[in-house]
Amino acid sequence: MSVLKRGDTVGLISCSDGICRDDHSVLNKIEQQLNQLGLKVKIAKTIYRSAHSPFSGSPQLRASELLRLFRDSEVKAVFDVSGGDSANQILPFLDFDALRETAVPFVGISDLSVINNAIYARTGLPAYHYRIKNLAGGFAKMQRTIFEHAFMGNASVPTFNVRWLRGNQMSGIVIGGNIRCFLKLAGTNFLPDPAGKIIFLEALGGGSARMASLLAQLDQLSFFNECSGVLLGTFSAMQAKSSEPSIEQLVLEITERCHLPLAKTEQLGHGEDAHSLPIGLPMRFVETRQ
Repeated sequence: MSVLKRGDTVGLISCSDGICRDDHSVLNKIEQQLNQLGLKVKIAKTIYRSAHSPFSGSPQLRASELLRLFRDSEVKAVFDVSGGDSANQILPFLDFDALRETAVPFVGISDLSVINNAIYARTGLPAYHYRIKNLAGGFAKMQRTIFEHAFMGNASVPTFNVRWLRGNQMSGIVIGGNIRCFLKLAGTNFLPDPAGKIIFLEALGGGSARMASLLAQLDQLSFFNECSGVLLGTFSAMQAKSSEPSIEQLVLEITERCHLPLAKTEQLGHGEDAHSLPIGLPMRFVETRQ
């Protein structure tokens, strides 16, 4: 069953750092693309950053606007256009019972990984790792097709090209996202239980030393002891610089004792050609023989 159909209304919001007012043309392009897909758009009050502040409003106001969109009977999905550092500020102010009742999908990437995973951890409902701003980027035509397939087609069964680094299959509910932002949930009741899950990890910035540190934190949280496998997306800065050790080497080393299945895809992450991944839904990856 698709998330959206033609004629539906979607909400746009900034729950992390607000977007600059100079980026209004990007917002307009997103809205135009959604309109051409047959969708109507409602924009939250908390979109643009306030004067002399990186935020689109206080944590309480951002949470309130998100809940308002969820409770709007016309809104069938909420797409977050923001990123940065501050999404976890809103978590204590969210009414997860209301989110569970409305069951409106939330879609975001990067810093929104904290909201994606908190929604799953507290409600059992899925969220989606996808960057709506890609509709206004350099791969806009491709992104329309990706968007239609992910949200207006059979969104429950996405497929990706993966390269196996260890093993040849893994299955489980997917959790994770941007590794730095996902780890902000450590020690909170917003962090999903890793037992039997596929851990998805990707990153925009950071080199080998930072990734080694973040992977060590995941290991010390027993994630690699308990999960069923690891799916790596793109690690943009590392891959652009061909950093050594590579992300593949780092993850292979830290998961060696667990013999975890490990795969990598170039179709998930911060790239403007990236696809969508459901967080909180079961998936199965199997090596395909040519």
